[in-house]
Amino acid sequence: MEQLSGLDAAFVHQDSSRTPMHICAVLVYNSGENGRQTISLDELKQLAAQRLAPIPLMHRKLHRVALGMDTPYWVDVAEPDWDRHISESDLPGPGDWNTLQHYLGQLHSTRMNLDRPLWEMHLIHGLYDIPGLPSQCQALALKIHHAAIDGISMAAIINALHQTPDDVPRKKKSQVEAPSQWELWTRAQLNSVGRQFKLAETVRNLLPGVVRARKTRQKFSDLPPVLRTGSRFNTRVKRGRNTGSVLLPRSEVLAIKRAVRRVTLNDIAIACVAGALREYLVFHRQLPDKSLVGGIPINLRTPADDSAAGNKTATMAVGLATHMTDPVERLRMVHRYAVAGKKHINALGSGTVMDISDSLTPGVLAEGIRTMALASRLAEFPVPFHTMISNVPGPPTALYLGDAELVVPIGLGPIRDNMGLFHIVSSSETMMSLSFSACKTLLPDADFYQQCLQNSFAALLGRALSET
Repeated sequence: MEQLSGLDAAFVHQDSSRTPMHICAVLVYNSGENGRQTISLDELKQLAAQRLAPIPLMHRKLHRVALGMDTPYWVDVAEPDWDRHISESDLPGPGDWNTLQHYLGQLHSTRMNLDRPLWEMHLIHGLYDIPGLPSQCQALALKIHHAAIDGISMAAIINALHQTPDDVPRKKKSQVEAPSQWELWTRAQLNSVGRQFKLAETVRNLLPGVVRARKTRQKFSDLPPVLRTGSRFNTRVKRGRNTGSVLLPRSEVLAIKRAVRRVTLNDIAIACVAGALREYLVFHRQLPDKSLVGGIPINLRTPADDSAAGNKTATMAVGLATHMTDPVERLRMVHRYAVAGKKHINALGSGTVMDISDSLTPGVLAEGIRTMALASRLAEFPVPFHTMISNVPGPPTALYLGDAELVVPIGLGPIRDNMGLFHIVSSSETMMSLSFSACKTLLPDADFYQQCLQNSFAALLGRALSET
């Protein structure tokens, strides 16, 4: 019987009609000339049943403990209801990029039913003549709750969906039944005692890490100080989501990397977000003098649990250098902030957040989340990050679903109080996607922000190539 970790349970606690806590992967496929490679709904259901049935996530749901005395458990359903979880729709004319983004905003703002397996698929037809894409495309939106998955495990599911028949595992799953009330109560009492010991151990291990982290910060004391209080996007969010995506030729991203040495592809993506935020906040007269900070999830998985569900991540703070005007100098500064962030989290201990969340009772954890959200609205409360920027690895080789080739994956992350703007970076063989999801109230002009992202990349590319 598998129980959710404290970090996974936190996403359940935060889930509401205002803050649905799911991740959405949008896979764009080439439908071919005259739609000859179009995927049908029946074909998708058949492929999903064949390739995804062995994955535990697809046939298990939450079993909650009465009064929130303990974190929920995963239990199996008899068989996934593929018809209930997989649907299709046609985009209204003209089927352009903005129409798709509007549809995704509605889909992403809709809360999932937490009483059934926490996944959905939506097959979207009718994408035509979008610049940079084949003339006729369709999209598949795979929606999974964050309590069950992080970026790495989402990538594993996407890879499994595109397996050849010979690669599909034939391992028979074991049935996990719901625990009895007596068993739940007994485990809750044991876990309560165990958390007290774990909290003491976590605090004992944390103190030396804090000392090491302080020494590490001193080594990077020449870095410009960052903004510690909230920005436009660090407040209470409301219902409704705006989304957007820009598609960047991978060859041009690599050209920037060659021109500006020692930076990574992730640095380039972060710098593009930084440039877009700068332009957007300048327009709205809300750009602070100090740099904003991005929260960058980092993978804590070992080879043994690379395909496991749930979350095994920590979040690194990286200055975005939004106070700088030159795009290449901003990229170099982002790289330095990222190096400092990595050193800091290594000194502190990358598993600290997971250890702390596993050391608290569910009630305390949930109340702590709500209290921090309230405190930030009542005063100039410090915030760790101003936006999230997650790099979800894309496929290293070409993938096909039926006869349709995957052109590019797009990601949409969850929005919550104090974090009203979330970016996801992903890629295929030929393209990189830079996508965002945002509270509709905090970012009402999604088309403008999408253009800011495009402008930021174009400025960085032009400035980088001018140096070669």
